[in-house]
Amino acid sequence: MRIFVTGVGGQLGHDVMNELLRRGHEGVGSDIQEIYSGVDDSSNVTKAPYVSLDITDKEAVEKTITEIHPDAVIHCAAWTAVDLAEDEDKQEKVRAINAWGTQNIAEVCKKLDCKITYISTDYVFNGQGTEPWKPDCKDYKPLNMYGQTKLEGELAVSEKLEKYFIVRIAWVFGLNGNNFIKTMLKVGKNHDTVRVVNDQIGTPTYTYDLARLLIDMSESEKYGYYHATNEGGYISWYDFTKEIYRQAGYTTEVLPITTAEYGLSKAARPFNSRLEKSKLVEAGFKPLPTWQDALSRYLQRNKRIETKWELSVMGQITVEENVGGIEGLCVITPAVHGDARGYFMETYNENDMKEAGIGIKFVQDNQSMSTKGVLRGLLFSETVSTDKAGSCD
Repeated sequence: MRIFVTGVGGQLGHDVMNELLRRGHEGVGSDIQEIYSGVDDSSNVTKAPYVSLDITDKEAVEKTITEIHPDAVIHCAAWTAVDLAEDEDKQEKVRAINAWGTQNIAEVCKKLDCKITYISTDYVFNGQGTEPWKPDCKDYKPLNMYGQTKLEGELAVSEKLEKYFIVRIAWVFGLNGNNFIKTMLKVGKNHDTVRVVNDQIGTPTYTYDLARLLIDMSESEKYGYYHATNEGGYISWYDFTKEIYRQAGYTTEVLPITTAEYGLSKAARPFNSRLEKSKLVEAGFKPLPTWQDALSRYLQRNKRIETKWELSVMGQITVEENVGGIEGLCVITPAVHGDARGYFMETYNENDMKEAGIGIKFVQDNQSMSTKGVLRGLLFSETVSTDKAGSCD
């Protein structure tokens, strides 16, 4: 399949591109920046085809997507700064991105007869009560501008198309961008005590896990509305923070407070972000792993990226552990060092693997490719006495 992904500079788009490329699909990523501007983690998305696209420009959207002619579009791009969306001078732009931009994409999908996956939010509901919101519930009542414009995006898709997936998510976190976990880790480093609200209830969503589900959906024709967050039970932000600090080894004390005690934000927040997800299983899709497991894997990956995991002068690997919830299953991604001459990478290095906690006994394996006209050499050296010179054959 050829899949066009918007918002690859963000948390979800980054992981969606990596997942579809890992499965052998042809992917084209886009965002508003001239070049890919997400985290430089040497993953596939950093080297994949990319086009700069302002989704509010109707003519540009039609031209770009028509030329690519995808089988499916996964629309991750959005204005997600919830409080800033309340500023009067920004509301037109928020609507242009979340509503009109989505409408532009939906119109091209209709013309090309390609399926679309639109990422939405629990913010389309009023956030009251304790009952989980069901995917096909139409009792919309957004509390803020962000929720209102995301709802308008939903309607732009569902009223124009038949081949669509509308997937509502909540409490999102991923490697490529800022999120609640990163914020709380920074705060926890500098404070002995933090106060976190305990009356807003929901479930976190790890973009790495969600990306797999979105590709599963795109490979199917089981269209409709869905809710998708990690399993593991409903929690408060207070509960989430305590588990973040426990897994990160922090001793920071976490105190529960109410939303009223915390103080009003520009944008009203939902107290009830519970999303009912049984429709996923009924449609034959695999539920996401527990949020506790997702948090563990995220912290491991984030630590490696923050320290850049420079395991050798030329080599660099990232290791995703317990992939798909299967204990002991690892996906190892080597860094590819390339330019116009070709590329070089260390696919295996004993020291690298030891650093990653993998005790397999081997030395090293390299792979390279040279373009026509390039002569590549290998340097051999050894320690010799001072009256002798080394040699290179």
